Amino acid sequence: MHPAPDTRPASQASLLFAREAALIAVIVLAIKLAWLVADHTLRVYMGDSMVYLQTAAWLSAAPGRSFLYGAVLHFSAMPLHTPIAIVIVQVLWSTLSTLGVFAFLRRALGLGFWLAAIPALALASDPAQVFFERMVMAETIGLLALVATVLAYSRYLFNGSLWWFLGACLCGLGAANFRTNLLPVVIGLGITVPLLRLLLQAPLADWRFRAQHLAAAMAMLLGSHLAYTHAYGYLNKCPPGYLALSGMMQVGLVAPLIRAEDFEGTGVSGDVLKQVQLPLDDHWQRGHHIWDERGLWRTIEKNSAEPEAVARVVTRRAMLRDFTGLLRINVETLGGYFDREKVYWRMQDDKGVIAPDEHALQRIQEWLRWDARGVDAIDTPARRYFAASTAWLTSCLFLLFPLAVATAAAGWRTSKRAQYCLLALVSMGLVASHVLFAHIVSFRYLHPLPWFVLANVAAIAGAFLPQRVSREARTGEGTPTP
Repeated sequence: MHPAPDTRPASQASLLFAREAALIAVIVLAIKLAWLVADHTLRVYMGDSMVYLQTAAWLSAAPGRSFLYGAVLHFSAMPLHTPIAIVIVQVLWSTLSTLGVFAFLRRALGLGFWLAAIPALALASDPAQVFFERMVMAETIGLLALVATVLAYSRYLFNGSLWWFLGACLCGLGAANFRTNLLPVVIGLGITVPLLRLLLQAPLADWRFRAQHLAAAMAMLLGSHLAYTHAYGYLNKCPPGYLALSGMMQVGLVAPLIRAEDFEGTGVSGDVLKQVQLPLDDHWQRGHHIWDERGLWRTIEKNSAEPEAVARVVTRRAMLRDFTGLLRINVETLGGYFDREKVYWRMQDDKGVIAPDEHALQRIQEWLRWDARGVDAIDTPARRYFAASTAWLTSCLFLLFPLAVATAAAGWRTSKRAQYCLLALVSMGLVASHVLFAHIVSFRYLHPLPWFVLANVAAIAGAFLPQRVSREARTGEGTPTP
């Protein structure tokens, strides 16, 4: 039974929320500052970080990685020429993501202050968030872009404005640029969220408006993605797409499924598979087929003047021919999260124990005026904290989908069902994307999941626990502002 409606004006309630958000921001920043004092060591991850740093220094192309991440660093942290600047900038991004979960739970779902605050404060100290604030990787800003996407869709669900829908599409494209594995999620949201709003909130009798609204939303989604992919292709001098080296990356996903007939018409003989020195039928070798000289990608490079084009054709054919086979090996890969040896070695990579080579060290010295020699061997509090979090992150992966189902079911009986369903859709999409497209065990890939696990737990609790809510929470007037 809900308490009597609050008669306070909306402006007063908005002011109260602003004060609450400011309080949470102060506490979160205090947590982040404590971690900065304890550990301000910048980390680099294999060759990926060097691509990002090169883009940040020179604004050069990054055909296999996010250009946008390097560009943001170029205009924010790089002018200071110090590693701590990158850490501080990423801490601020992480703080905004943390405030995003508070805003979504408090305003969009209308939860009580503590039900919204506790997940935010927990996220501020989450091992993956703390560690990747200190890593030259796009995980932190990628999560922020995804959170902005969710908040924009939340606003769209409230008022139906297509401007908010377009904003969500653009934020989603940013998220996909920062982290390509988020692309299926943002495309899925662009299709399902307008359907969700029309099904749950539009008048059933007004079918013409419903059809026109849906058509306009789909046109915006398609138009924004077409514009982005063509602009990306033009800037990177490659065919329109989301990633210039998508074929190379897809080799690592479907290598065990590729057959000789898949090379027909590509200018490369199917006999090229006989030159590959790594086992093609071992799905645990998929990552090596991208980076190892003995792998499939390097072999295609040696046999074609256009290896990327060949790889795109071959991998697409293999995936379409045997999608169930891809699903099978990906599900088997999930079992690696319970294999102690695989977990150990994967965490060694994820926490940055591979030393930069001499050329990389010279470049880092030039760009950041920092001698990074030996950083791979320094065991700091944030790295130890992250290394000890494998059980927590694995739990996030396997619990998120059932939690999302429970969120949708629990929220269905509330006036906020559209917002609950939005949270459930994003959460399910993240898990589905991981199952379908993650070719290795990687705790780095699980970085965004704690945000959504904590949000779902709070949402489920909020749907059942009696609480004091604001006028916005009960009338639907309060929604997050991205």
